[in-house]
Amino acid sequence: MSTAAEPSFVLCIERNAICTQALLLCESIRRFGGRHRDAAILAVAPRPGLGIEGETLRRLDRMGVEYSEEPRNRICPEYGSANRVFAAAWAETRATSEWIVVLDSDTVFLDELELPAEADVAVRPVDVKGSATAGPGDPFEDYWTRLAELEGASLDDLPFIRTTVCNRRIRASYNGGLIAVRREIGVLAAWAHLFSRSVAAGLKPWRGSDLNVRASTGLVGREASEYWGSNQAAAALAIWSRTRRVVHFPDTYNLPLHLVSEHPELRARARTPPIVHVHYHWLFADPHHESALATLRDMGMAPDRLEWLTARLPLR
Repeated sequence: MSTAAEPSFVLCIERNAICTQALLLCESIRRFGGRHRDAAILAVAPRPGLGIEGETLRRLDRMGVEYSEEPRNRICPEYGSANRVFAAAWAETRATSEWIVVLDSDTVFLDELELPAEADVAVRPVDVKGSATAGPGDPFEDYWTRLAELEGASLDDLPFIRTTVCNRRIRASYNGGLIAVRREIGVLAAWAHLFSRSVAAGLKPWRGSDLNVRASTGLVGREASEYWGSNQAAAALAIWSRTRRVVHFPDTYNLPLHLVSEHPELRARARTPPIVHVHYHWLFADPHHESALATLRDMGMAPDRLEWLTARLPLR
């Protein structure tokens, strides 16, 4: 799977709970990124009034991270997960690397990222079904159909895949915590354009559901929750409208630590070490960090990685 192509990493950072997460992610790339440890990192503050300052800026500078503060998420600022969509689209215009790797801030690299030599996109399927669709008759099929119409595509363009945790058969839907794309095919601009049009059209997969999603920073509120999964749906359609050369990262990438921690049986699934990329959600904060470290230890995490994490947790 590996290629020596150089990526640019893009993530969001704001003056709120994701600040310490983003700093840890940047540090993890510099320490454990292998061949990519010196790659460009773009840290973006995309909502008005949430830019960083002072020591946080100095820490980014010491790590050689480029910081950009611009109100790019004007379309749907109440939905924090939309930040990565607009940050990624900006990075596509800014970067010069062959690959762009879009990351959630609540993730860390613990080994070297491998990029596919014979593909344009590398992703992880969603962990659980959520607002994905299993096809005709699914309650979310109409939402996906309307989204596909905005893209000028057919849902039949999306292959069926399996969720990584609950093993449900769904139309392609990918976790937004780790998306790697070849810059030249324009997936990221297309993603932002489709998501923006979906918001303008009033499309919300969880409209009227009274859902209140728990994310890495806590409960996101009912307004944001109505959008939950919408930017990932837009990503899948943007990807498959532009390429068929899509591969799945192995299960050592975007490891859903919150689900593995809650369900010990998931730890026994065959995983070829080392674990490369962990999506920890809220588990690196007090009082959950000890359980997170124990789970990683049980899964064979290398002692030097555990020592590095232990010295930096809990995040505050």
